[in-house]
Amino acid sequence: MRTIIITFTHDGMKVAKKAAQSMKDDINDDMNVDIYCHSRCSDNYDNVISFDSVGRVIREQFMNCDRILFICAAAIAVRTLAPYIKSKVTDPAVLVADEQGRFLISLLSGHLGGANEWCSQLSCKIGAVPVITTATDARGVFAVDMFAKENNMRILNPVMIQDISGRVLNGEPVGIAGDKAYKKLLEKTVKKWNGQLTMFGEEAYGTAGQSSIDKYESGIQIITSPSAHMIFRRTLKLVPMDLFVGIGCKRGKTSGQIRKAVSSTCDKNDLLMERIVAVVSVDRKADEQGIIDFARELKVPYKTYSAQYLNTIRGEFTASGFVKDKVGVDNVCERSACAASKDKRCIVKKTVCDGVTVAIYA
Repeated sequence: MRTIIITFTHDGMKVAKKAAQSMKDDINDDMNVDIYCHSRCSDNYDNVISFDSVGRVIREQFMNCDRILFICAAAIAVRTLAPYIKSKVTDPAVLVADEQGRFLISLLSGHLGGANEWCSQLSCKIGAVPVITTATDARGVFAVDMFAKENNMRILNPVMIQDISGRVLNGEPVGIAGDKAYKKLLEKTVKKWNGQLTMFGEEAYGTAGQSSIDKYESGIQIITSPSAHMIFRRTLKLVPMDLFVGIGCKRGKTSGQIRKAVSSTCDKNDLLMERIVAVVSVDRKADEQGIIDFARELKVPYKTYSAQYLNTIRGEFTASGFVKDKVGVDNVCERSACAASKDKRCIVKKTVCDGVTVAIYA
């Protein structure tokens, strides 16, 4: 995770250093914090990046970091960020603090980007008053984007977030549905947010349950396949990220060829590609650019395992003597997907498509 802190003054640098130290103390070793200080005062400090144009900093770094802390007037942050803001799904979390460190404002990507949570945590560390203006937080009501984040789900149509949140805030009926695999989660959620949501189980997916659904203009539905039947007039679609895709391939396969193989496999098995949470393979493929680029396009991690480790994975796999001789393990895609998965549950066994092997586990 990468965080950048932007400040313009000596007082701001005091706050920046305090914030940076607290983040380094609290977060794991993969936290990278860079302090950008305006050139008029940067010469006085070590380990800072000097800048003359804050616009240039944001232009270069906005999509290359996870979090941004401005220490300046909120208006400066707003005007600087404006040309680069795209979507609450992709924008980094942004906070703004005054140069005395008295107030800390959650400005952008409060829920999906984690700015609200970061604001609450960091304000305690630097002694600031947290300012969180998200309506669902201020009112203490159900927020569908936080529900998605907490349960590791993708929102397929983020444009519906505002619709759902608006209805919850106005006390209008909002339904939430999913198949039996999500019954306990939905029951727990409805109980927690008593009166704000109404749960519909599998009985709602047929015509018998339609009359009770008709009064719900909008609803939330957890879906796992492209063929899922939508039960609400307007539906915010949630997709659980629960599939691990194991890939083996001949050298030099492009990301397009990898995508075609995975997409074809998902289509044939009625699976949404949005469910993919990670791409995995054997360590001899750690530098396979096609797989690397494919994982990057999906915005999921790419992890590899040694052949020695994959040989220790227990299960029923499609063995290949040729692969064993070449790589040191009798099956790459199935074993690596099984190694990565939580439940070790095979969804799709080894599938071959134009020199690419694909297996899917959950």
